[in-house]
Amino acid sequence: MKKILKMLAIGALAAGFVSCETYKVEEPEMTAVADFDGQWVCFAYEEDNLTTPVTVFDITVTNTTNNESNAMWMTIADCDYRISSGDPYYLDALQFKLTCNPADLSFSGSEVDATQPRLCHNIYLGQGYYSAGNRGYVPADGYTVTVTDGKVTKNGVDTKTGYKADAIEFNYSRTNPDGSTKQYVVKGMKNTGWNEEMQDYSDFIKEHFS
Repeated sequence: MKKILKMLAIGALAAGFVSCETYKVEEPEMTAVADFDGQWVCFAYEEDNLTTPVTVFDITVTNTTNNESNAMWMTIADCDYRISSGDPYYLDALQFKLTCNPADLSFSGSEVDATQPRLCHNIYLGQGYYSAGNRGYVPADGYTVTVTDGKVTKNGVDTKTGYKADAIEFNYSRTNPDGSTKQYVVKGMKNTGWNEEMQDYSDFIKEHFS
């Protein structure tokens, strides 16, 4: 089956109004971690080689249930499905809670518990889908994660379309239930949804994982 990489859509166009009457639309409420939340796409590098990425991370950041200003949930889905399920439908993903500081756009966490969530964003499908852990390909829990030097930089990336996007960078270490550890340096950008701006990531995925 041909695998098609699907990035997030920018949005929908409004058309076909059948009435001249206008309606007041409420502005969406910003979360307490608005500068962090959303979809990010990143290259992951081994610490001793920061020029050649080893995989792509599809990252989702959300606020906590209580909308705390100093905490956020991060879910990292590894786009290299070969290491877990062997099926692009089921990605290895870890979800964990981090502390954050909206004042300086930093975030971190030391040996925090992490689990494979029921659902994670799947870049191949362009939507949420079951994680590899949820479907039993890998253990669902028993992981720990350490994140250091986390930083979001507003307008830190010059995109290929001539605009700017927010940048994200952090050191990431995960310890698996069997005691094995993986360490990465993660660098990337806010997923704008524009194919041209995401081209480097989609090209890498198609070249290495298809």
